Parts: sequence; C-alpha cells; structure tokens
Amino acid sequence: MKLAIVAGEASGDLHAAEVLRELKRLDPAIETFGIGGDLLAGEGMRLVHHAREMGMVGLFNVLRHLRMFRRIYDELLAEIARERPDVVLLVDYPGFNLRLARGCKELGLRVVYYISPQLWAWRRGRVKQVAKYVDRMIVIFPFEETFYREHGIEATYVGHPIIEEIGHIKRPPNRAGVTRIALLPGSRRAEVVSLLPPMLDAVDVLARERPIDACVVQAPTIPRALIDRFAAGRNVRIVSEENSEAIAAADVALSSSGTATLECAVLGTPVIVMYRLSQANYWLGRMVVTIPHFGLINIVAGKQIVPELIQGHVNGERIAAETRTLLDPANYGRVVEELAAVRSKLGDAGAARRAAEAIMEVVKR
Repeated sequence: MKLAIVAGEASGDLHAAEVLRELKRLDPAIETFGIGGDLLAGEGMRLVHHAREMGMVGLFNVLRHLRMFRRIYDELLAEIARERPDVVLLVDYPGFNLRLARGCKELGLRVVYYISPQLWAWRRGRVKQVAKYVDRMIVIFPFEETFYREHGIEATYVGHPIIEEIGHIKRPPNRAGVTRIALLPGSRRAEVVSLLPPMLDAVDVLARERPIDACVVQAPTIPRALIDRFAAGRNVRIVSEENSEAIAAADVALSSSGTATLECAVLGTPVIVMYRLSQANYWLGRMVVTIPHFGLINIVAGKQIVPELIQGHVNGERIAAETRTLLDPANYGRVVEELAAVRSKLGDAGAARRAAEAIMEVVKR
C-alpha cells in the first residue's frame, strides 16, 4: 500500500506517527510520503516538506506567507499526482488540508481526514466541502461523529489518541511548600512570541509571594533559541523532552489554546487557557466562531471548568490572579474532579489502531 500523509503541525505529526506505526503492523510493506515532522520521518515517511515550515497562527500571518504556502501546495500535489497513493490521509490543519482534499479528489484519489477541523465551532458552511471531497472522517470526539453523520458524511469515532499516548503517566506527590508551574506557550512561533512573555511575567509576580518551581515546555517545532530569547535571566527551567511528565508534575499549567490543554485534562493538571491574536484576526474570529468557549477542555465538558483568557486579559497580573484562584484549596479539588470527567469523555486507549483499521477499510473497498 502507498499512503500520502499531510500533518502540518506538531500535534498532527505525533498523532499521524502513531497511526502509521499501526498501519505498518497491518501492512509491513507500506510506503509513505508527504508533509510531517520528525516523528513521521522516524516512522519511515519520506518528507516532501517538513511541518516546521507550516506553523503559523492567524489569517493575516498566513496571507503574508501565501506565496510559500502555494509553492508547498503545488509541489506536494504534483508529487501526489506522480505517486498515485492508494489513499491520502489528511491530519487536522484545515486551511491547507481542505483545499488539498479537493485537489486529490480531482485526481481521482481516495481521501481520509483524521482529527476533524472544528467545523462545529466555526465556518459550518465548510461541511459541504467535506461531503464533496472526503471519503471518510476519522474523528476523536463522540459529538463529531454525530455532527458529520447528520450532514450525510461517513464518519468513524475512534477516541482521542492522547489517552494512548500519555494516559499511563501518573502525577508525582506534591512538593510541600513549592508551587510548580508548567508554561506551555504552544507549538507555533507566533504563539510563543505572543504568550510566553506574559506567562513569564506571571511567574515573576507569583515568585514574589511564594516559592516557585517553573518550567517552560518546549514543543519540538520551536527552536531553543526562541525560548531562550524570552526566558534568559528568568528563574525558569526549559524542558524539551519528557514534556508530559513535566505537565503531570505541575500544580498548575499556563497554556496556549489547543491540544496541550487536553493533555492537562488527561494528566489531571489544572490549567489556565489563553489565546492572543492580532486585533484584525481577533475580530475576524469573533464573526465566525459559534460556540461560547475556545478551550478544548471547556468545549468537551460543555461548560467552563478552567479559566480562559483572551487578548488584553493575557497579561502577567491577570494570569497570576487566575493562578491564585485555581490554587485555592476550595477550587483546586473541584477542578481536578471536573478534569477527570473530561478525560472519561475522550474514550479508551487504542485510537491509533482503530484509525489504522478505518483507513484500511477505505483502501480495501
């Protein structure tokens, strides 16, 4: 079997690599190529482009690099046309991948989409595009399967891969007298530039009140030099390996909006979720988002469990204040219990295997 995979972000690279590992068990002779990161490359995929080229946040950032994205798109589609894979596996990254789905269908290829775009939250009109160009949606939240089937799209719920990837990690005992904080500024350069400075400011505020052990969790798509640019001279450690263990060891996490927040839920670490865009991107987002929360934990729960900070509220003083509130014993235990309920909604281990089996079903039709 020949498979093209397109995973344009660090989380997509991780989840796709897990699926590829399972596919190799089902078909040891599988050949793969496409866009991904070091993990997919480590599983033997031939990289046409590396995912680090693709990590941008916000419409206007993308527009500024539109020529680059067009070049990558054209080169990738040409390679797909030459190789004629049995199926094209698109992983998250909807701005690029939904367009690519159309190009692949015009070539007469089968398209499977893993890790659904959040069409249920914004731009629901795009569901018609999915119906036209995607043969199978493989989804990680149960409500997504219902959403797509209501729109006449074949969908398979497999559970969230994060359970399999980190569900075995246990939280270590608390260190008496020390507050441990994990900073998760994101896997894209723009997120780190926007969010890491106010996170560090919050640590400085809290360090004046209590002993703090803080670490910055470096995503594999972020160069160490960028973290050092902001963290130099600050009383924080930088963790680039065993990132999940660092989150599990924290009393509280400060996180960009995204998959990292669900990692906190699975590990039982209360988290403050934050999102900051340019003013133009923010107002554009307000016009299209149709749900009350932007944090995945709160979306899955159907209510606000953890604090969400956006735009001007993402500053050191406000983050520190929310951290104090979370750490208050009157709140802390309740939040941990609510996080356990969110974890239970993410399904059982084995998502990657179930996703691989769904892909093979499409190939064997």
